[in-house]
Amino acid sequence: MATQAKPPPKGILKKTKPITEPTPEEPDAAVKARNLAIHHASIIHDRRQISDAISDSVIALSKLPSGSASAPPPSAAAPSDDDAVAFTSQIRLFQPSDYEDLIEERNCLGKCGYVLCPKPRTKVNQTGEFKLVNFGRKDFAIVPKKEMERWCSQICARRAMYIKVQLNETAAWERAGIEGIQIELHQEQGNSKTGKKSNAPAEDITRDLRALKLEADRKAASDARDLALERGDTGDTTKMRRAAIKVREKEVSEAPAEPSLDQNEDGHMLLEGYKPKFDQKDRVV
Repeated sequence: MATQAKPPPKGILKKTKPITEPTPEEPDAAVKARNLAIHHASIIHDRRQISDAISDSVIALSKLPSGSASAPPPSAAAPSDDDAVAFTSQIRLFQPSDYEDLIEERNCLGKCGYVLCPKPRTKVNQTGEFKLVNFGRKDFAIVPKKEMERWCSQICARRAMYIKVQLNETAAWERAGIEGIQIELHQEQGNSKTGKKSNAPAEDITRDLRALKLEADRKAASDARDLALERGDTGDTTKMRRAAIKVREKEVSEAPAEPSLDQNEDGHMLLEGYKPKFDQKDRVV
């Protein structure tokens, strides 16, 4: 009698479904999502680079003004051109909080908080948190001791605050592509190279127009960037930051026509563009 063949053993593992080929729509969606992720990653990378550049500027500006034993640094009232240019160019994208970090960094080094001042900061030798300033005079004030120790004098405090009020609260990466951001030094009497305000009306008007143009460029760049992010545009972020919207009025070649002075059958004046709902013959008498 012939023996029956044994059936092959069955596996205990769960059977997997056969892998099907992706539909034509899936690769396009994957590529689009990948490009969008790369675009957002590049934006984060650019912002990180700007933040690192600001941190490097804080360290570099804390060492100013430049000088040596043979050539001591100039005074804060008449700084060197190189130091003034380095200060105003590196601080363009600072926020007020970044500027406060710079002042604190200089104070930790024992320097006056004003970047272009070579003197050490003041040390108030008294107990308590406040100090009486100009007691018995009209400009008498009670000043925190910590605030007085940030500077070497009141004039340097005024110079530093003049810089701070020019800084913008807007994030640095939103202003990175805007040209025309300029920081001016405090006006010094008898000094013409500090970038001070001029008494000439023409220069004041030019400065105000530049400030208005700067604000318009900043808003245009921000709107263009937000619109590109909504659309998922993966173009160059630098070009988006520098985008500007220009508005030009339409040129009118002919003089505007006067409105018509037609009258209806009753002698009433008709307005141009107005059409009555009922004709005269449809009126109910």
